[in-house]
Amino acid sequence: MIFLIAFGFETNDKWFSKDKFKHFFGSYIIYSFISEIKNKEISVPITFALGLSKEFYDGFRKEKFSYKDLVWDALGIGLGLIIVR
Repeated sequence: MIFLIAFGFETNDKWFSKDKFKHFFGSYIIYSFISEIKNKEISVPITFALGLSKEFYDGFRKEKFSYKDLVWDALGIGLGLIIVR
């Protein structure tokens, strides 16, 4: 939380963009890959932690932290949960 106060949220962040497309399918692919190697229960938190780490990394750069990216990450994981069953 202190991180977000210090660095702020991305202000010019649209819900639909190429970046959101990358987050959605990137999370889907990562989830699918990890679920094939490990059990499905551990794949969700690992995939989401990777997305969250990416947003913290962005917070140190000019892009800033984007909760909308995390929403698209979660949607990609959700697609993976539906398809990989």
